[in-house]
Amino acid sequence: MPIRILRIHSWDGRIGGAENYVHAIDRALAPRGFESRLLSLVSELPEAAGPGETFLRVPPPTPRRYISDLRSDGPVARAIAQAIREFAPDLVHLHHFDAAFGEVAAALRTTDAPILFTAHDAELVCPNGQLVRPGSIICEGGIRPRCRFTGCPVGWGLPYELAQRAVFDRSVAPRIRAYLCPSESLSRYLTSQGYRPTIHLPSFAALPEMIARAPPPYPEPSAPRTIGFLGRIELYKGLRDLVDAVALLRRRLPGVRLAIAGAGAADLELDRYLAERDLTGATQRYGVVGGAAKEEFFRSIHVLAVPSNKFENTPLSAMEAMARARPVVGTDIGGIPEVLGPDLAGLVVPISDPARLAQVLEALLTDRPRALRLGELARRRALGVYTEDHHVDRLVEVYRTVMDAETSRPRPPLRANPADRLPS
Repeated sequence: MPIRILRIHSWDGRIGGAENYVHAIDRALAPRGFESRLLSLVSELPEAAGPGETFLRVPPPTPRRYISDLRSDGPVARAIAQAIREFAPDLVHLHHFDAAFGEVAAALRTTDAPILFTAHDAELVCPNGQLVRPGSIICEGGIRPRCRFTGCPVGWGLPYELAQRAVFDRSVAPRIRAYLCPSESLSRYLTSQGYRPTIHLPSFAALPEMIARAPPPYPEPSAPRTIGFLGRIELYKGLRDLVDAVALLRRRLPGVRLAIAGAGAADLELDRYLAERDLTGATQRYGVVGGAAKEEFFRSIHVLAVPSNKFENTPLSAMEAMARARPVVGTDIGGIPEVLGPDLAGLVVPISDPARLAQVLEALLTDRPRALRLGELARRRALGVYTEDHHVDRLVEVYRTVMDAETSRPRPPLRANPADRLPS
């Protein structure tokens, strides 16, 4: 009989790295003797569901939803409790704990199955998930009232974050058997804030078969020197720093171009900033890419920049570029340096430092042998560490270890009704 895994995930309806990861894992578990069900809490219905996925509608993230998220009785709680009754999971795997968190916590009290939690971001230890205070000061983490007075953009959402964390700490954390962290950096943050045990489980880049066989050729020497960015278009991704760096670089290398793939809330602001820096004509916007369009993007670039100025866990774009033998320049925060590795498969610069970023990018763009050598090292690392098989094998090992340990653990009493009030 297959081992049954119930996965609960909340997201905004836009496909990103976490969503691609969750769907890929579901597909990979079946051949390994697991049956997976996925409950996705979404405020916008996506175009298609993943394997075994059911969507549960939640309101969009507005102040009104912040109130409804506190309740423990509602359609989300009843739907999760029903899935638990019908599917009878051997293990529950949480991905995020935000939308309808009161209902999720209440529903989980109806099962004695062990719970795992994957920390896809830093929201367990930072109210806005950024872990950087004004002045580019790396924060030590922790969600506390003091966050209101640090100058961080948490605003009046802090009471919501404090309530959310109180429900998690009181009603969910005691049931969690392990926290899976894509980066060692996040493992250290969670451990320091009392969330234990943590397991460092690096993510992976799903590669087309042709890319697994051979990387795309590096651009010809006559091709325009092009710096790439791939990801959501959000300001915390360091896009202003990248635009400033390219503007500085073009004073010395006038033909340098910028290729940007992705979409997000800051699309219009990015367009305005490119115009202010006179880079509109030197920039190609790809929008959201996949399949052939993504490969076209990677073929066109000489180097990928990951210039985030806030916490990043393990950027998928860096892994994808590395697998395609493209050197990567990333900022020194979160898991970015870990992805690039200790063997100089990529270069690291300080956060919020466009001048230094421009200097390192110039060094790669003007030294083709070095760029090719870094690309070879990057691909070797990507294919040796960041593969789906490697990740899923380790995840399955964690699943089995947790369930083996559970056979000797006393079972807690169940709450039969998810509408029961959470303890005060």
